[in-house]
Amino acid sequence: MTGRRGNGTVLPRLLAVLALLALIAAPAVSPHAAAGEPGAMPFLQVHIDEVTPEVVTTTSEPVVTVAGTVRNVGDREVRDVMVRLERAPAVASSAGLRTNLGGENSQFEPVAEFTTVSTDLQRGQDVAFRLTVPLRSQQVPSLGIDQPGVYPLLVNANGTPDYGAPARLDDARFLLPIIGVPPEGSESAADALADVVAPDTSKPVGLTVLWPLGDQPRLAPGVPGGTTPVRLVDDGLAAELAPGGRLDVLLSSVDFATNPTVDPGGQVRGALCLAVDPALLVTVNAMTAGYVVNDGPDIGPATPTRPGTGQEAAVNWLNRLKALAQRMCVAPTNYAQADLDALARVNDPGLSAIATNGAGDIVDQILGITSTRGATLIADGPLTGPAIGLLGAQGPTVAIAAADLPAENSTDGEPAMADVAPVRYTPEVAAAPFDPTVGAALAGLGADPWTPSYLDPAFDVPLQHDSPVARRQDAVAALLWRGLQPDAEPRTQILMPPVDWRVDAADAEAVLSAVATSIRAELATPRPLTAVIAAGRAVPQQDSRPLPEQVTGNPNARFDDGVVSGIARTTGRLWGLTAALTTDERTGLTGIQYTAPLREDMLRALSQSVPPDARNGLASMRLNATSAMVDDMFNAVTIVNPGGAYTLATERSPLPLALRNDLPVPIRVRLQVDAPPGMSVTDMGVIELPPGFLPLQVPVEVHFTQRVAVDVALRTADGLPLGEPVRLSVHSNAYGKVLFFITLSVGAVLVLLAGRRLWHRFRGQPDRADLDRPDPLDVALAHTDEAPDKPAPIHSGEERES
Repeated sequence: MTGRRGNGTVLPRLLAVLALLALIAAPAVSPHAAAGEPGAMPFLQVHIDEVTPEVVTTTSEPVVTVAGTVRNVGDREVRDVMVRLERAPAVASSAGLRTNLGGENSQFEPVAEFTTVSTDLQRGQDVAFRLTVPLRSQQVPSLGIDQPGVYPLLVNANGTPDYGAPARLDDARFLLPIIGVPPEGSESAADALADVVAPDTSKPVGLTVLWPLGDQPRLAPGVPGGTTPVRLVDDGLAAELAPGGRLDVLLSSVDFATNPTVDPGGQVRGALCLAVDPALLVTVNAMTAGYVVNDGPDIGPATPTRPGTGQEAAVNWLNRLKALAQRMCVAPTNYAQADLDALARVNDPGLSAIATNGAGDIVDQILGITSTRGATLIADGPLTGPAIGLLGAQGPTVAIAAADLPAENSTDGEPAMADVAPVRYTPEVAAAPFDPTVGAALAGLGADPWTPSYLDPAFDVPLQHDSPVARRQDAVAALLWRGLQPDAEPRTQILMPPVDWRVDAADAEAVLSAVATSIRAELATPRPLTAVIAAGRAVPQQDSRPLPEQVTGNPNARFDDGVVSGIARTTGRLWGLTAALTTDERTGLTGIQYTAPLREDMLRALSQSVPPDARNGLASMRLNATSAMVDDMFNAVTIVNPGGAYTLATERSPLPLALRNDLPVPIRVRLQVDAPPGMSVTDMGVIELPPGFLPLQVPVEVHFTQRVAVDVALRTADGLPLGEPVRLSVHSNAYGKVLFFITLSVGAVLVLLAGRRLWHRFRGQPDRADLDRPDPLDVALAHTDEAPDKPAPIHSGEERES
């Protein structure tokens, strides 16, 4: 009995021990994966709050301080939380500006021992850390940096989660630009001066900065011109234009940086050029006259509205921009930042011309300047073969677009270098490329970072994981990197942030300060946009390259074929309607002005300012709203249906009709009358139908007497159907040719009979037609009472006595 009780007790205890060992061992794997493997459960998150100095120069302190916080984001307590700083070799290629910020971390080496920041970090708690390490030192651990360059740094966080083992739980990475290496700090003044390591300034980089002023499309789709007040989909632009808003920060920052008191030599101003989206100017200019915003989730014109709040902010911002544009370079972007590759698939020359060549005219008209022409600014998508073909059809231009950057060189497998030398593709189109890794680093700034669609997905980095301070370090370092690489060719650099650049004041100041620093440190020289255009045009025709066949980039950023075909169909119908519209003499509104916002809606639908994952959804919404309005415009010109029957009194009685035009401009139309056999209709030619009603008398000729159905349709002068056809019930009293011949025959008989009677009377012979009739005199005497005796009538064949 005792033995049996012992066996029954040992087995459950053994199972419990095995379960506990499994519970302890299993979570120990998870922390190792949390540092970067997808799907792993995170326990800690490192957040960098401060890097001092942000840019190391020869006059900086010889130490680097990194401060931040470690937060417990897991589902359990973490003990013995420790951090340390690690460093990788200087970035040697432009691809390294991205690869060192994500993926493997084997290139990083520790520069100091771990520092414990918390012995027990509960769920949801965070703890601050501060790491200070010398740049170089022979006595204590240091970063070991003795040459200028861009160096990747990493803050490594280790800890021990409950039910787990010590492991690396998270890291945070950033780039540290070293313009010059200061002395160690413990030397004499003479030794310190000799110990300074200055950058190589023998080959400065020609620097061009395109400072963007753009926004996502805000005008509500499906609203034609002449409609007041203007309608916006939301009121977000009011906050961006107001003091402290995004667009206010962008404008204020560049205004301050190019002010003669701050930039007396005009060097920063010489390198800068405002890249202005004409769609933004159209929207802001409309806001200055008052506007309304949609008060509902739908973006169509039927949505209820409320008054907008940004009229004053729009007036002030636009006036400041006009003043700034008078003293510095201004270049237009494509209208609404339309995707040129998708626009080439739409294949509408008129729409392509509005997006490219027409953009500069809008900027000039609103700002009252002459903008810099000759460049096509492509800030997001890759430069594809179809896009080059579209640009070539619009005339000579230099496309400023991202260079193609594969993940690695095809020959040696080393990290690739972006080729930013100007190239020629066709006799009309040359390209001045910019480094896509630098552009992507600039796009990563701000509270809403994103990766441009021209960048190969292999270079994606965890932007949402990084702190704003870390991303600012990456952007400034990427900006300075080429100037610190004297062997990098060519010695030119174009900075092209996204047109819808969402930066705050600290980010904008950091970028402009880095531009000024690179120029004053003689790492760069100002290169105006006009020089970039001239260099692109100077590439010989014989050096033309084949059109790019396969361009890497984000495949999710491509617009669907359904969106593209829908835009092509709607735009074609709109052009056809516009060709029929004329000018209203009362208001001065022209057909082109009336339909222009709807064509621009098609460009807004193809805007690259919308994040890639949302592009097709928003494009479909805009397309549907605009297509519905175009349908309504075609149906606004109609034939008034009388609802009854017409009776034509004669064979040439006109057919009365009434036309109705609910558009605010006149339209040239034609009547199409489907008449039955026996009815001929005179073509009235092109009719100019003014707004309102127009009665018409349609000349017809009918050759029958009956009730028939007549179908009448209305078309534009070029044959596009308008409104709905009308079926008229027509009754004719005319006999046509039969009645004509009967009348003619009867008339001929009457003439013959009258002639015969006259002939007989002329010869003194009674007419045979009168032989069976009584003498009129006898008839008269028979009815007279005064005659006592009635003489006998004279019958036929008897002769009256003379």
